Amino acid sequence: MSRPNHTGAAIPPSFFLVGIPGLESAHLPISFLFCAMYLLALVGNGAILLVVVSERALHQPMFLLLALLSVADMGLSSSTIPKMLAVFWLRAHDIAFHACLAQMFFLHAFTALESGLLLAMAFDRYVAVCDPLRYTAILTNLAVARMAVAIVGRALVLLIPLVLLARRLPFCRSWVIAHSYCEHMAVVKLACGDTKLNSAYGLVVVAMVIGFDVVFIALSYLLILGAVFRLPSREARRKTLGTCSSHLCVILLFYTPAVFSFFAHRFGHGVAPSVHILLGNLYLFAPPALNPVVYAWRTKPIRLRVLSAFRSCKGRVHLSNSSHSYLPTIILLGVPGLQSIHAWLSIPFCTGYLIALLGNSAILLVVKTEASLHQPMFYFLSVLSAIDLGLSTSTLPQMLAIFWFGPGEISFGGCLTQMFFIHTFTGMESVVLTCMAFDRYVAICHPLRYATILTKSRVAWLCSVVVLRPFLLVFPIAVLTQRLPFCSPRISVAHTYCEHMGIAKLACADIRVNMIYGLFTISFLMGDVVLILLSYVQILRAVFRLPSKEARLKSLGTCGSHVAVIFVFYTPAFFSFLTHRFGRNIPHYAHILIANLYVILPPVLNPLIYGVRTREIRRRVAQALRHKGHTSLSRFS
Repeated sequence: MSRPNHTGAAIPPSFFLVGIPGLESAHLPISFLFCAMYLLALVGNGAILLVVVSERALHQPMFLLLALLSVADMGLSSSTIPKMLAVFWLRAHDIAFHACLAQMFFLHAFTALESGLLLAMAFDRYVAVCDPLRYTAILTNLAVARMAVAIVGRALVLLIPLVLLARRLPFCRSWVIAHSYCEHMAVVKLACGDTKLNSAYGLVVVAMVIGFDVVFIALSYLLILGAVFRLPSREARRKTLGTCSSHLCVILLFYTPAVFSFFAHRFGHGVAPSVHILLGNLYLFAPPALNPVVYAWRTKPIRLRVLSAFRSCKGRVHLSNSSHSYLPTIILLGVPGLQSIHAWLSIPFCTGYLIALLGNSAILLVVKTEASLHQPMFYFLSVLSAIDLGLSTSTLPQMLAIFWFGPGEISFGGCLTQMFFIHTFTGMESVVLTCMAFDRYVAICHPLRYATILTKSRVAWLCSVVVLRPFLLVFPIAVLTQRLPFCSPRISVAHTYCEHMGIAKLACADIRVNMIYGLFTISFLMGDVVLILLSYVQILRAVFRLPSKEARLKSLGTCGSHVAVIFVFYTPAFFSFLTHRFGRNIPHYAHILIANLYVILPPVLNPLIYGVRTREIRRRVAQALRHKGHTSLSRFS
């Protein structure tokens, strides 16, 4: 990809992120390490949040601050790593000017939040060690809330001017950022105006965040050490210092690479760029990935809660009261009332699954091999095909086994895994349909700006949203279901797969939290529907302003496939949701069959709709079939 190097423009349309200069050939192997650490950060910090929120015994100042630190860690990594992976995997080096400024703001804001939270945690340790009798009186929930507001307020007040000062700079030389993300001084160095004010204000921000926090953290620990060494016994000193060890580890993980990155950008002229950029990336990866590991290992209440969750996956769990609950074996019965025709039902489902596998694989192959299809709409279509393969494969093999061999047993862990993938792929499909609606809106309402709005980097961002939003929404569903008590070691489920409310209703405890959170996640699907409707309202307004009937039909024709796929997906999905909650008078077999439609209809019909209605795909498939036929004939001639 060519690198832009324009002149004569004060505000560039985009910057070019190199990645790691000097190590471009190693981008792919490096990206796998970064991706693994990012997933570890999401899962680890998500687990910390869920443990602290769900365990009432952990509703204490130290653990509430730890939960806020986990939020900051996920924000810090998510503000940069998805774009970095897009650079490494998709070569999506371009980033819009204002997107670069937004990334810069969130990067430095979450850094400031994390630093402030580490200071608040140092104050918590100081009070716990030096003034333990007044701990509950000093660190009330209100005091913790005020500290959190102060930390967020400080970050906003200091960093909004930083971005505004960068926004006013003229950029008339190179627009190439020799970095993998938009860092303040890396961007400022590209300006062709006076940057003394930016450099000076950057130093002020560092002094008021890093400098201030480090000084007061050091002061807190000097006072803590003074109190510890006044304790009478060695055992008491060791035990007291042990309560601070996790916090000290996290401090070193955070400040060491952050300070190095700051000084390397300003004074490290003799350091190889690849070295200080790799080290600069450490404060995006190391704290978010390792903080939950440190706290889970070193903090006894969290460690015990996590270990009990793992042990509970192996069988019986003893609750705090005198009763016992089980993580049961799930017996999936199939379609209740229609067991006698299961073999006949398997025929359309098996045929549909084969069509889904062949059709979606063909879409992926055609889009990958046909250079003319390397456009945003077809990238989204490829993502949709991959999701359809996942959605059908997560359910249909199990369903066919039930139809052919009778009721199927599935472990509770396997049931949760299936539930997670079904709802995650469903959420992904909803988001990608929204992205495709946005693509159609831009193509029809702003056709001249299509290429500048839907750049590769922006498509990569949208694809990361397609993956991340459902993952973050559905993961708590699996955790909330896992902690429900079940009063029998074997539970029969009148369904062909594990669905959230279908399993939750069988628990012998209050499931209102599951129901409320389920409705909360459904609200995001409703939000997607609203955004799709708004897109098509704008599209229709633009179409009806066209002068000729032929132009109107042609424009609407480009949306026909997308509209058909929307109806195929949302109709059975919403029917399944509503019948599980309100369909008391509907025969059970009827809404089980309808519920199965949203795992089979979209994967089967989506490639057929796009294959028939999209000329490029239809032509490419026809060419492949003709080539196959010609090859077969040549063998017999």
